[in-house]
Amino acid sequence: MTPEHLLTRYRHLVGTLAALARSSHAVGAVVETVHQQASSLFAAQVTLLALLTPSGEWRWDLYEGERRYRQHLPYSPDGVMETALHGGPLHIGDIEAYLAAHPQRARRLVSDEVVILDLRGEAEPVPPPDSPPTRSMLFVPLEVRGRPAGVLSLQSYAPHAFDDTDLQFLELLAQHVSIALENAALREELERASHTDPLTGLPNRRAFGEAAARALAASAAGEEGPLSLVVLDIHHFKHYNDTLGHAAGDDVLCQVGEVLRRSAEHRGAAYRLGGDEFALLLRLPAAALGAWAREVGAALRAASWPPGVEGVRLQAGASAVTPDLTVREWLSRADARLYQAKRAREPGAGVEWGVDL
Repeated sequence: MTPEHLLTRYRHLVGTLAALARSSHAVGAVVETVHQQASSLFAAQVTLLALLTPSGEWRWDLYEGERRYRQHLPYSPDGVMETALHGGPLHIGDIEAYLAAHPQRARRLVSDEVVILDLRGEAEPVPPPDSPPTRSMLFVPLEVRGRPAGVLSLQSYAPHAFDDTDLQFLELLAQHVSIALENAALREELERASHTDPLTGLPNRRAFGEAAARALAASAAGEEGPLSLVVLDIHHFKHYNDTLGHAAGDDVLCQVGEVLRRSAEHRGAAYRLGGDEFALLLRLPAAALGAWAREVGAALRAASWPPGVEGVRLQAGASAVTPDLTVREWLSRADARLYQAKRAREPGAGVEWGVDL
């Protein structure tokens, strides 16, 4: 490689690193940037970013031309990917020759649905891929916060498409990819924290406001089916704090939050707005809320409460989505019905669950 060629390549690398810095707001954007920039640095048609998940499996993000595939694959101690993760950079000139000489497992994505888990012993027929299989490969391990986090791989359909200089450039690029991934992970953690209630783990008021705004916009565009906003609070919650202490009160909030979270599964989401006030966005018509409320009441009666806490009850107000509302108006309408429900809880009223529609 001539000095002029090296200089040109370094310039491309600097441009790639600058693009990485701009894309470090999300993990998906990082691998997309690497793939977009790789053609100016390498004779590669495929970019693969494989990251270890908290559960110990792989999450593959693979780019091939304009197509993107994502798969979760099991960790295999004898795999090529695992060899690179723990053993260092790997340059494979021809995967078929490499597997003939090394007792390792290589996996291949055929499509979003089809994965060959072991190229050595695949006996089942698979659909022909839309593009030829890759033959030559570079693998470089990635570290995030000083720990092995994944592998960056560039691949070509042609055998022996890469040389040692390519591997050195990829190692340098991988260091910056690791930094970009760490920055992206920090941003995503901050984003999650800013949308999550730290006590109950439910989405918080900010998350509710954004979700409600999206729901109203979808309704205005005619894209949203039946949707109800339910606002709830805990009957006489102050009593638990005053008589049993704030720790017991926190336990009550967490248990109520869990009951509401489960009640919203597959039909919406639950949010903690603050204090003892919760909200739910449910893909249910108003006529179905009575049955839903009875389910919640049964779950409250079956829940485990702190010592001294008995008969936790909720009161709620509900409002169906209409496209002419703002988030503030929608919430105010449900709040007004919540206070109607509270008034219905006067002694002798006999109201156990105060949903007012």
